[in-house]
Amino acid sequence: MKKVFLIILSLSFVTCNTIKKPLESKAKYDILVGGDYGGASFQFYEMVTEENEFKMLLSDDIIKRYVTKNDIKTNNFILVNLGEKDKEGFTIKVTKVQETKTKIILTIKEIAPTSNQKVTNTKPYYIIKVKSKKEIEILD
Repeated sequence: MKKVFLIILSLSFVTCNTIKKPLESKAKYDILVGGDYGGASFQFYEMVTEENEFKMLLSDDIIKRYVTKNDIKTNNFILVNLGEKDKEGFTIKVTKVQETKTKIILTIKEIAPTSNQKVTNTKPYYIIKVKSKKEIEILD
């Protein structure tokens, strides 16, 4: 009986991982997490490139499941806020990634939902992990 319990316990440790898989993963970036609620009321991008800024992400209950303390040493992060919207389901798509000697250029497109159902005050946001420490430029 003890052996069965130990086997089950061992399997649960192996199958349970504290780091979740991102919404989208590509060679140069991951879209870690996003949602209709939790963003800001105006549209903006914020680069998270320094360790002291990164503490904000590590302290967020949702985001901290997607990152580790050492991620900031080899990656940069972008907080994308789409602003206040009147529908649920707005999303983003990274349509192009270019890497030069000094920077990474991301082209990000906002995708509107196909539904016409109106709701009040959604504030979509996304967190993008750029797998490089080079400077980041964002194009719309």
